[in-house]
Amino acid sequence: MGTNYYHRTNICKCCNRYEEKHIGKSSAGWQFNFRGYDEQDMPRIRSYQDWIKALSAEGKIFDENNREIPFYDFVKMVLEKQSGNFGEKPNLNHYDYCQKQGYNMSDDWKDDEGYSFTSKDFS
Repeated sequence: MGTNYYHRTNICKCCNRYEEKHIGKSSAGWQFNFRGYDEQDMPRIRSYQDWIKALSAEGKIFDENNREIPFYDFVKMVLEKQSGNFGEKPNLNHYDYCQKQGYNMSDDWKDDEGYSFTSKDFS
């Protein structure tokens, strides 16, 4: 099991409406798996640094249970998962694992820092 995280922007103080993007998912034993975006009508997000820029500029981070997550707590979790170990083994990288299994990786990539991304919707 894992937990999905979302970036909410344009939050209306009157009616609490907002726009939301899926940031990605944290699962036990795995590095954080990010959702990337290429759409023309929104900022491109193709790297961890793109997400950091977007998350620190505006909006709030929420988990799938509607709990607000402070920016620095989210960053700490992602960094710990990226460098952490699951028992004696390092946390798995989604991109590396799927590539080794022979899956079609045309919608997936690793950024320059080694973070796993996909442009497909997932939960």
